Amino acid sequence: MPESSIIRFLSVMAVMLVVGFGWFPIGLARLKKQGVDESAARTQVKQEAKKYSIIAAFLYMVAMVSVAGLFI
Repeated sequence: MPESSIIRFLSVMAVMLVVGFGWFPIGLARLKKQGVDESAARTQVKQEAKKYSIIAAFLYMVAMVSVAGLFI
């Protein structure tokens, strides 16, 4: 992991954005298929996307600390 905290921050933000924006269309299609109303589905998918992006960021940070620990 690079020593620069800005690069670390940007990499975590990139992971969060990819997971959040990646989950949104998948979750929206899944809820529409189940017959949920459009506006209700969007609000629910926004909450799910935020939750999964935070989980992914946490797992990413744990993985990076673990990998960095191998080389110390």
